[in-house]
Amino acid sequence: MKKYSIIVVVTCLFSLFSTGSCDNFPVDEDGLLITERTDCYVGSFDMYGTDHQTILAGNAYVDTLEQVIIAYVRFGAPVNDVWPRFSLCSDAKLDPKVTSWVDFTPSKLAVEFTAGDWASGYASTGLSERIIANRSAFPLSALKYTVISGNRKIRKEYTVLVVERPMQ
Repeated sequence: MKKYSIIVVVTCLFSLFSTGSCDNFPVDEDGLLITERTDCYVGSFDMYGTDHQTILAGNAYVDTLEQVIIAYVRFGAPVNDVWPRFSLCSDAKLDPKVTSWVDFTPSKLAVEFTAGDWASGYASTGLSERIIANRSAFPLSALKYTVISGNRKIRKEYTVLVVERPMQ
């Protein structure tokens, strides 16, 4: 009986101390902890079609300085009903939230390709840099997503562009 009493007392003390430590960080409107982290960036991006398979041709190009994401999709891939997947830094959150299928047609960008833009079926870094350097060619209605840091004080808006790979 004495052993049982000690276990109960230790369990009560442990639960008392563990619940008190959660008060250091408040919770936001989504039920997520507001932390001290100031990181605020997209690590990677992907787009899934209605068959739950990626429609990208290789990896998307994410420029964290210019805050632009270029998604290179396969030729003929429909972009009117896709599920975007953002990989964010720790404790960050996305606005607007991805809660349903999204139409990325307004983000489609027509690009004139030159020799060397595509190597082994994948877009070159030079192509991505050339697209980003010409911001005046960005569609005015391109979709934008905001990444919010863990401390909820830093907000960075990313423009998502969709470029269709040429038929090869």
